[in-house]
Amino acid sequence: MCGRYVLISPAEEISGKLGVEARHPVPPSYNIAPRQPVLIIRRAETGGKELAAVEWGLIPEWAKEIGAKPLINARVETVQVKPSFRSSLIRKRCLVPADGWYEWRTEGGRKQPYYVTPVGGGPMAFAGTWATWHGPAGDHWLETMAIITGPATGPMRSLHSRKPLVLRPEQYDAWLAPHDPLPRGFLESFDWMPETAFHWHPVTPRMGNIQYNEPGCLDAPEDDPQPTLF
Repeated sequence: MCGRYVLISPAEEISGKLGVEARHPVPPSYNIAPRQPVLIIRRAETGGKELAAVEWGLIPEWAKEIGAKPLINARVETVQVKPSFRSSLIRKRCLVPADGWYEWRTEGGRKQPYYVTPVGGGPMAFAGTWATWHGPAGDHWLETMAIITGPATGPMRSLHSRKPLVLRPEQYDAWLAPHDPLPRGFLESFDWMPETAFHWHPVTPRMGNIQYNEPGCLDAPEDDPQPTLF
């Protein structure tokens, strides 16, 4: 799954690698958590790509109220049929820029966080969906998103049973292209980045505090000064 992630690449690098114009500086964030404002890349009304600020934790357009537990992830196995995500997948797909994400593994009776990042460095793009919620009376305007996840079937299984789905750069436009309805086999047509394209290392448990958003989030645990890459 993906419950925390990182975006620290400067605006010009996001623009160059993800093919979107970043008109303003992008503040680095080392500990992005659910219900925080985040950046997504979506199809603009003009037909190109645009950067937009939304909240992490999808609220379906038909929801009567904001739920207690945000929908931060959507399973690729069920995203096409679950009412919470079905219409967003058809009409409102997005790229979620990131440099890496965190996973936790139980070691010695405690949960140890690991930072997962592309072997060649970021930024990359998670597959995502977004939605606009207007509230039961139509007097709200809140845009939200969820990250699509899939089962970990290779070396990442040592960390977690699931992983965010990372798009290959050549498939960004195909993910954002409008379809209604979706073509048969749409999700199956994507060749997600393989698990061998990433490496990971243990980081300080301090990053478990969502208030801690500093470069130190990526430091090695205090009792393990030499991170191990997998």
